[in-house]
Amino acid sequence: MSEFPGSGGDASVRAFEGVLELMSELFFASLEPGNNYVTRPIILNTALYYALGYARGNYVNKPVNKRAKKQKPSYVEDTSDIASTLYVSPAQPIGNIRYTSELANARSDDYIQSNRPAKQMNSPTGKIGTRKQIQPGARFRFYVLTFDGKEPDMPPYIRIGKKRSKSLIEWKEIPVSTAAGEFIMNHPVLVDDLAEMPVGDISFRRMQPFDVIERGRFTGQYLTLDGKTPTSGVVFPAGIRFLRRHRV
Repeated sequence: MSEFPGSGGDASVRAFEGVLELMSELFFASLEPGNNYVTRPIILNTALYYALGYARGNYVNKPVNKRAKKQKPSYVEDTSDIASTLYVSPAQPIGNIRYTSELANARSDDYIQSNRPAKQMNSPTGKIGTRKQIQPGARFRFYVLTFDGKEPDMPPYIRIGKKRSKSLIEWKEIPVSTAAGEFIMNHPVLVDDLAEMPVGDISFRRMQPFDVIERGRFTGQYLTLDGKTPTSGVVFPAGIRFLRRHRV
C-alpha cells in the first residue's frame, strides 16, 4: 500500500471531509409518486458541485427543444474544466433524519378551473401535491477529492435544494491511501461516476436525476480515506470521476 499524505509533500491525491448541517428545511424532488414529492435522505453531488461553487451554470435550464417541457441540465459541460482533477461525493446522513410534510398548491384562485389546463403554472413540483422535506438540524457527510495535490475552495456556508436552504459546513483534511485488490466501496456514488460496475454486494437506490450505488464490491485500484486500519475508513474506486460515463 502506498501512502498519499493528507497535506503537503509530493501528494497527488488529497481528501477533505465536509459535514453539512441544515439551517432550514431541505427539499428535493428525489421521488415523485403521484402528486407526492419526496426528499430522500441523500444529497447528490449534482447539487453539491453547484452549491459549493465548483460548477456554474444557467439558473434556468433550457428545454431540449421548443416543444419539449423536459429540461436538459448541463452537468457535464459545467464541470468539464475540473472533472479530471476534483471529485465531490454525494452526502449521506449522520444519525437520524426528521421529516415534515406540507401541502403545495400553485393553482390560481379562479372559481372554475379546467382539469387539463392549456398551460402549466410555474411551480417546481406541479400544481398541487404534498412535499416531504428534511427538517433543519439534519447533518450530512460528504468528501472532496483532488487529484492534482491542490486544496479546493471550502466555503463555510452554502445554499442548496429547491428552496435554496442555508447550510453550515465544517471542513477538515483527512489522510488518504491507495491500494489494489478486492474492496468494498462503502459511501454512496452515482452509478454514472463509476468506470466499472460492482461485481457483487450491491446496494442500489433509485433517485432523480441519477441513480445511486450506496455499497458494492469491486476489484482494482482503490482509495481509503481516514483509515486507521486496513479494514477501516471510507473507500472509493481510484478511478471515480463525476459523471464519468457521460464524458468522451
